[in-house]
Amino acid sequence: MADTTITPQQAREAMEVLLEQERMLRYELFDAQRALELGRIAAELAPEYDETYTVTITRESDDAIWFQWLADDKGARNLMFATGKRNAARTAGHASPWAQLTAIAEGKPLDDVWAKVPDEVASLGAFPIRVGDEWVATLAVSGLHNGLDHEVVLRALEKALGVTVPRWSVSVA
Repeated sequence: MADTTITPQQAREAMEVLLEQERMLRYELFDAQRALELGRIAAELAPEYDETYTVTITRESDDAIWFQWLADDKGARNLMFATGKRNAARTAGHASPWAQLTAIAEGKPLDDVWAKVPDEVASLGAFPIRVGDEWVATLAVSGLHNGLDHEVVLRALEKALGVTVPRWSVSVA
């Protein structure tokens, strides 16, 4: 679940990078067509990974699923974890690993962070889709390991938005 080998300072640095990713990966308009485009991009990255995953995009105004894709070997369990990651992101007000990084940065045990699994999964893979400052949807990827869910999210958003964002200098998984 969590890579607790990172130091509190490294966790704080990772949080700064995450804030910059969230700042840079914003839309001017996000609607059903853009959700389809973003979801398609995320799904089309699958052959580049050794493991498979699921992709969901949820509209935040009414919890409606705008986009959902599952690799042939994925199912309800991965969708449950994607939903848990989205819930963790919504609780934190940031991408899903925020609570995990905060606990590490503050030198607190991760027991509380993981106590709500599967309802809240504070690991990598859910990212807010914002129009300006408004959180309009959440992109969630589940099924990969070693931080790769977040990498799929970043790569898909970068391609859709035509930007490149900074990455962590340490392993956040």
